[in-house]
Formats: sequence, C-alpha cells, structure tokens
Amino acid sequence: MVPFLWDRRRGYRAGVRTSVDVHNFLIERDAPHEVVPTRGRLRSADRIASALDLPPDQVGKVVIFEGRAGPIAAVVPAGHEPDPSLVAKALGRGRVRPATEDRASELTGYLAESIPPAGLPNGFAVVIDTSLDRDEVLYFLGGESRSVLKIRGKDLARATKAGVAPILSAPPTGRSSRHP
Repeated sequence: MVPFLWDRRRGYRAGVRTSVDVHNFLIERDAPHEVVPTRGRLRSADRIASALDLPPDQVGKVVIFEGRAGPIAAVVPAGHEPDPSLVAKALGRGRVRPATEDRASELTGYLAESIPPAGLPNGFAVVIDTSLDRDEVLYFLGGESRSVLKIRGKDLARATKAGVAPILSAPPTGRSSRHP
C-alpha cells in the first residue's frame, strides 16, 4: 500500500516519505542508527520524551525554514526553538522564515507531525544546534508518527552533511521588571 498525504488544495497525493526512507538514507551513508516502531502515535518531540521517559535534552526536533536559496531543516533540542537569524547566519544565507505545517510537509514529503532530521529530499540544507553535536544517542521523530529514530548526534551531522552552529532562540527573560 502506498501512503498518501492530504493536501488541502489538491486532496490526497501519493508518495509520502516514511521511516523506510530515513533508514535507507542512513544505511547508504554508513550511519549507525535504529528506527524503532512504537505502539502509539508520537506527534511531537515532547511526546517522545514523555512516552519513552527520556530527558528533553536527549530528544530533538526539526523545524523547517524557507529562504531564497532553498529549504532548511533546523535541528534543535525538544522544548527549544531555532532563531531564524541564527539559522540564516549559520548557513551563510539571507533572510529565512519558518514554513507552515502544510508547506513543511509539501517540501519534505513527510507528514508535518513526523519530519525526521535525515532522509530529506535533495536540495535541503541541514543545520544542527551545537548542543546536539555529541556522541550520545539522540531520539527524533522517525518519518512516521509511530516510529522513533535513534542516532548519535555526531553520526547525524556527518550523514546529513549538516552545518553545526548555535541556533537556539534566547530563552524567555522570565518575570518582567515590574513587581506586583
């Protein structure tokens, strides 16, 4: 059975990428990894951390950006957001903007809820936050809502030919200076 992707403008379309595409991409690049099936749907990096009882710093997520030079996959720890200006700077590009969920799905070929950091179509630039460029095993959505990708950060960076740079948005400043 061929998976289908719902597109609001065009209805269903065939050819959605799956965890098999992620696995094949990494095998072709000799990157040690596992794609693990799960019992329930894991629609976010936060859900992976919760369901697998993992610390959030071991789980990553992918945020898709668009720019004049093409699409970008920014890989950051769960619970964090990439800063568009830092993403652009890391890749030596002009302005970039986050893609909507529909557009991210269209660009990647994966359902928006399961975009992995590897196995993306040709033409994607990948940038990984420095906090994930390490020898520890990290966990990501695996290309389907019922799969998890386990891979060391260094192996992911090598396999995807990713740029590695600090790309996280500044954390919220907390309380305002006014006192109640």
